[in-house]
Amino acid sequence: MPLNILRDMIHGTLPWDRLCALPEASDADRRSADQAVAALQEILDEHVDPRAVDAGRPLDDALVRALADAGFLAMLLPREDGGLGLSEHGAFRVYETAAAHSPAVSMMLAGHNSMGPSTYLPTLPDGPLRDLLARHLAEGSLSAIASTEPEGAANTGRTAVARRSADGTGHLLSGDKVFITNGSRARLLAVTATIEESGQVGLFFVEAPAPGFEVVAEHEFMGLHGAPTAHIRMTDVFVPDGHMVSAHEQWRTASPFAELHTLARVYLISAPSMALARRSLAWARDWVATRRVDGKELGSYEAVRCMIAASAADVYAMDSAVRWALARQGTEAPLWERDALKNITSMGAWRVTDRTVSLLGAQGYESARGKAARGVPDLPAEQAQRDVRGLRVGGGVDFNLDRVLAARLLATYYRGEQPDVTGPVTPGATALSAANQGHLAQVERDVRRLADACRALTASLPPAELLARQETLITVNRIVTELFSQAVVLARTAHTASADAAAPLAQDLADVHCDASQGRLAGLWDRLARDVPAAYPRLAQAWMDGESAGLLHI
Repeated sequence: MPLNILRDMIHGTLPWDRLCALPEASDADRRSADQAVAALQEILDEHVDPRAVDAGRPLDDALVRALADAGFLAMLLPREDGGLGLSEHGAFRVYETAAAHSPAVSMMLAGHNSMGPSTYLPTLPDGPLRDLLARHLAEGSLSAIASTEPEGAANTGRTAVARRSADGTGHLLSGDKVFITNGSRARLLAVTATIEESGQVGLFFVEAPAPGFEVVAEHEFMGLHGAPTAHIRMTDVFVPDGHMVSAHEQWRTASPFAELHTLARVYLISAPSMALARRSLAWARDWVATRRVDGKELGSYEAVRCMIAASAADVYAMDSAVRWALARQGTEAPLWERDALKNITSMGAWRVTDRTVSLLGAQGYESARGKAARGVPDLPAEQAQRDVRGLRVGGGVDFNLDRVLAARLLATYYRGEQPDVTGPVTPGATALSAANQGHLAQVERDVRRLADACRALTASLPPAELLARQETLITVNRIVTELFSQAVVLARTAHTASADAAAPLAQDLADVHCDASQGRLAGLWDRLARDVPAAYPRLAQAWMDGESAGLLHI
């Protein structure tokens, strides 16, 4: 049964014992991941010039062949089935390594492995679909999932349609799909479409090229350059019945397919977020170590020290949340916590990259190419910030994902669900420093405060009315994710205190993170306690209606 720490927290319980009970990776798992990371780095060094990719050079076919030959297109499959046999956290390390070199490679790999043949094969029975996926896996084909449409990713339905073919042997797919990772390079695409005869959404596997299948264009973004993300169009593309997943929405709502979509977001967004945050933190250290202002080392100034400490603590918190959420696999995988990783990591990375650009000043805003041309260290800080801004949008734009996840959490109140465990924090918390014990006590109080607020909201408002209060939902999710990130940081630090010589540094990392998080929470608590002032919707409507009265024009 999946763990559900977020549900427990939103109902007023901090399950400290389960937060601290992390399974240790085996030596074999660590060795496999180490070997995969080393092998990938060799391929990247040979085939990928990250500066050229950011300047617009596409990833070449030789790279894809090298990745396929080395097993990187089937990382989670056992070695005997042609994969690398990595654990989920081991695969995360591979994606992070790729992103540290070039985010485009990480996204290409994650887009393929997260929703490609090797992901579906273990869940499918013998038959035409399994044979199709096995063939493409053996051929080293890149794959993609094509779900987002021009009308927007937040819509629950799909405007792409699948109508029965005249001979009754399959369906004809028509419609556009946009922002499709690997869309221009994929030879196998999992396509969502509304089935005309039932009105349900089904998942169809399309081989490309095919009659009626067209790549309209590759998207050009402000960051994340080089990833083959495309707009595709289908006009009566035939898919035989044997190449579709049952239309009862198993692919969206039931295990194992719901787990696949959740893990895909972790790999696509959280891995490059981690990589770019770590790199930015290292760049900030290298920069500060070489600079002097008015004869004093830059790192001796209080404001600079605070920025460095805050970024280090953000990286520690991001890493702690990822380690916790990926430590368990299969039926114990904490799916809601994995969903929360998207905003925890992308927003954390945004704070780190933004501070780094500020610390570097004009050279932070200057491109790496411009710095290289005049002979100064070409740290690509501005590229990292461009890339991270894209990660805040990808996988569900940050504010809307907050809304969706909060609605899921609050629905547990309407269903009458209760936390799995009750009781106070266990004595294991004594391994924490006095400051961190204080933070943990505050998290407990805040968890109860959140539960009181959620209980009041759901008792006073019917579900439809609460769902319409989107700013309230966004605030609820931001509060619970701040509390979750503090909790996993403190749990990791308590474990480190008894097992690692780096314990004093871990205590400081936790202390800084919790202090900053509680500062963010102060504004969120205030927002949760009051309704949106009437001026906001009134002003928005007036502007949309063109009633600016010249006040906002030159």
